[in-house]
Amino acid sequence: MTRIKPYIPFICIFLVFYALLRPIGLLSGSDDTAHFEMLEKLGGLGWVLWRAEMWEPRLFSDLAYAIFIWRIEVWQVVNAIVAALLMFGLWRASFGPECLKIDEAKPRKNAPILASALICLLFFFIYPNAVTSSSIWFTGSFNYLWPVAALVFGLTPFIYFIRGNDPYPKKIWIPIGIFASLCAGFTLQTALVAFGVSLVIMAFCIVRKRKPAFWLIVHFAVIAACAVFFAVSTLTSARLTGGEELALFPQFASFDFKDKLLLGVHVYDLHLLRSSNLLFLTLALLAGYLAFLRLKKLHAVSGAIAFFPAFFILLNIIPFDKLLSGAWNYTADYADTLGSSTAFGTEPAAIFDFLYRVPPLGMGEPRDILMASLAFLAVIFMAYPIFFAFKKRVMGGLAALLYLASFLSGIIMGFSPTIFASGSRPFFLSNILILFLCAMLVREGMGNEDPSVADDFHGKTRRSKIIVAAIAIIAVYAIFLYAFVFASVYYWWY
Repeated sequence: MTRIKPYIPFICIFLVFYALLRPIGLLSGSDDTAHFEMLEKLGGLGWVLWRAEMWEPRLFSDLAYAIFIWRIEVWQVVNAIVAALLMFGLWRASFGPECLKIDEAKPRKNAPILASALICLLFFFIYPNAVTSSSIWFTGSFNYLWPVAALVFGLTPFIYFIRGNDPYPKKIWIPIGIFASLCAGFTLQTALVAFGVSLVIMAFCIVRKRKPAFWLIVHFAVIAACAVFFAVSTLTSARLTGGEELALFPQFASFDFKDKLLLGVHVYDLHLLRSSNLLFLTLALLAGYLAFLRLKKLHAVSGAIAFFPAFFILLNIIPFDKLLSGAWNYTADYADTLGSSTAFGTEPAAIFDFLYRVPPLGMGEPRDILMASLAFLAVIFMAYPIFFAFKKRVMGGLAALLYLASFLSGIIMGFSPTIFASGSRPFFLSNILILFLCAMLVREGMGNEDPSVADDFHGKTRRSKIIVAAIAIIAVYAIFLYAFVFASVYYWWY
């Protein structure tokens, strides 16, 4: 039973997802039903190749779509399994091979199940719109949930290697990792993150004169080949010259590189600070606390400023004139949030209005530009506590690298005219990387050299038990709202 306990949360995730997916069918008027004619005309494989030529080579996502489009009941089961595998992959990647060893000393024996439970609970801290449109929507699941799950399994050997573990603790993970990277290599965000993170890690090997395993070199070659193929195929596809996407946001045509970058930064900052703020706050508190413990020994100020991101996030969660109203936008009626205002001066029901008051969409009042600048500073500055939260500098560097990958995968949407039409789903990858960082920080806390700190992260103290209970209550409340508000045929897209 001891060996089974850590896997119970993943079974629960499967059951929750399956329950949410049961009433879900195809959404008419969306991409779910837009391809029927071409599918019948060209067949599954022919349609996939046609899509690669006319749109993007989303070979893995489109092939899965073509297979399951007539098998919704099977998709519901498989999609729930993929969601559970994503949580398992995050647990395995963040805690390493040792998370599978249950025969530890008694004080640490509950660490694996506590870690797996926290990862699964914190998943429901992600902004619900980002989850529904990327995981519960039929088409969205193939373009976001599945490739992101594959990315986690594909990058795990590289993370093991830089951490000093055997990159392939079991030989079966060699083909699994390479196959996962193949699947992740055919959507833009996952292809870029896989290539960027693995490239930096391989460069680190060269600088530190560490010889990677042969299969890790082969694995990197597969990732690089997928990234190059995807880039070349996309740049030569009809998508860039068709003009269909530009019709969704005509003003985009007048933007230069700086405008697109600025727009991407603003939209991503707003998502973290006003939408997925609970998960981002969790990251800020974990990183701030662990960094403070290390930095205060050097200088009190350097330790205290580690909490700046957390402080700024709180300013954007709590409406000053209606305490706690509208945080998370967790209500079925937007009218319930009207009149509340945060540090951004935005109502939760009109979050994107802020974008039209700052460049490149607006001229910008000094106060708005100041708030946008502080938001950017808080988001970027998060790398400071993340890096110093880890005792080993190599782990701090890895965490900072993953945070940078999260940031870049978010702001890249500024370079697409679908930035508003896509809603929150492009930020699903960013949120998963942030969840991954939270798991890494929990692992770091469990291994802290201060026994009192380690006891907190192992859930052995009263305050830690209260915190875990609060996380569980919020997650259960979120699941309740998914069942009755979010996970329906009519999703919250934004």
